[in-house]
Amino acid sequence: SRILLQVHDELVLEVVNEEIPKVTEILKEAMEHAAELSVPLVIDVNVGKNWAEAK
Repeated sequence: SRILLQVHDELVLEVVNEEIPKVTEILKEAMEHAAELSVPLVIDVNVGKNWAEAK
């Protein structure tokens, strides 16, 4: 699995199907705790064969 592209506040990753749950867990933990703010940082994870399908 690897990061392919970052566009503004979106990351596009290429992930092996079996790794989707683990990569999702890693991303949520890393991104939601990247900074301590007065409002929570929340991320959405979507899956698809291409960027348009994942939206």
